[in-house]
Parts: sequence; structure tokens; C-alpha cells
Amino acid sequence: MKIEDFLIKMWKDYSELNPHIIKVLQLIKNKEPNKIINDHIALRTFNHKKINRHILSKYFVENGYKPIEDLFFTKKKLKATYYIHSDPSLPRIFISELLLESFSDSLQQIINKKIEEIDTELISNPIFLTSGIPWNPIDFETYKNIQKESDYASWVLAMGYIANHFTVSVTDCSYFKNLNQLNNYLKENGFEINSSGGEIKGSEKQGLEQSSIMSKEILVDFSDGSYNVPGCYYEFAYRYNNFNGFITQSANHIFESTNEKTEN
Repeated sequence: MKIEDFLIKMWKDYSELNPHIIKVLQLIKNKEPNKIINDHIALRTFNHKKINRHILSKYFVENGYKPIEDLFFTKKKLKATYYIHSDPSLPRIFISELLLESFSDSLQQIINKKIEEIDTELISNPIFLTSGIPWNPIDFETYKNIQKESDYASWVLAMGYIANHFTVSVTDCSYFKNLNQLNNYLKENGFEINSSGGEIKGSEKQGLEQSSIMSKEILVDFSDGSYNVPGCYYEFAYRYNNFNGFITQSANHIFESTNEKTEN
């Protein structure tokens, strides 16, 4: 599958699972005459040798992406790498992983057991990256207990492998001049903006400003029934002076877009 076609599939799977994303995009298109450019796509995983960020990146690297920088998020106990394609029209890829050894033995045991259930052959197929959970569903009580330690871990266990978010490049918009204008417009239309660390994270001086909506709850199947839990979210980025990277302090707060309650 061509990388362009695969990215389209990633969007299709992500947006169909999260219908509120389509509503946000349509609201933006109602005002914005320019083509909507995607700044980056983010994926989440665990730092297990079977499915760590380097494993997940193989398909992208084989199709023209290059790793640019490794990032460490001490507060969130995460590592990440972002990748850029030689074709500047293609979005950056941002893959993060939870450092399992930083959490309780019980959390590690649950997650390691789930990872053992993954068919190794599936991982080599790029469709794995947008196919949901590759393990048997956990029960809802386990989900809630894991969530107490890590919203990130509970999100991956429930949602599996699918784009965690896409990102509108507000830099390339003409109607929306800045993130504040876009944030206010979305709030006026009923969407909650992630306020952790302020609605706008970063600054012109740092080269990047970011904001995002909070994820909406979607119905997810667990082993003991279906429950509403946070799904995916939509992010917005404004870049300055051709800055291509990410700001770890800002990303710490953006990660909280899938939390059930933000931490200010």
C-alpha cells in the first residue's frame, strides 16, 4: 500500500470511530477556504520489545520517513520519536510509548499479558497500526483501575492501535489567523478546549503553539459489556520560522486531551 493511501486509511478509521472529529473538520471548512493541511499524526504504544515505537515506525521508515528527534516526557513517563518524510506535503508522524517499568507490578503484568496475546505476524502488516485492539478486551473494572495509574495506559488498552489524533496546520489557514481565534470558534460551537497548561501551549518564541479539543466519549466494547470512554481528539498547530519539532512541556499537557478530567 502506498504511504499516501495508508494515511488516508488512518484518517478514515480514526474519523469514523470518532464522529465528533468530522463535525470539527466541517466547522473549520465552513470558514476556511484553503485546503486543510495535516501537521502531524500521533500514535501511542508501550515500550515493550514486541510493539515499541521503533517497531511501529518500521512501515513509515520503509516508505520515506526519517526519525528526527527522540523526546522524553518525565512527568508522563513516556518516550517519543517524531518522523518527517522527504515529501513536505506529508504529515509528521509522532509515536510515543509508555515506560512500563515506571509503573506498578500489577499494571505491568496486565499489559504484558495483553501484549503476549498479539499475533506477531499481524504487527508486520501496516494495517495493524489502525486496526484497534489486537488483544482480547479487558473488563471495565480493570480499565478503571489502570486509569488511576495512567490515563495513557488505559486509553491504549481500550482503543488499541489507531491514530490518537490528527492535527490541523493553522499555519496554512487563511481565515483562521491564530489558535485563539480557532479555539473561540470551536467553543462557540460546543466543543471543549483542553485547558491543561492553558488553552494554548507553547509560544512564537519556542516556534510552536498547540491547542486541542478534549476527546469525546465513544462506546467501547469491554469483556463485560460496552461503556463510554474517552476516544480520540483533534489537535491544532501553529508553527513559526519553519520550526519542525515539538515542545515537551506543551506535549505533556496535550497528552491530557484523552483524560476524563484535565489537570491544571
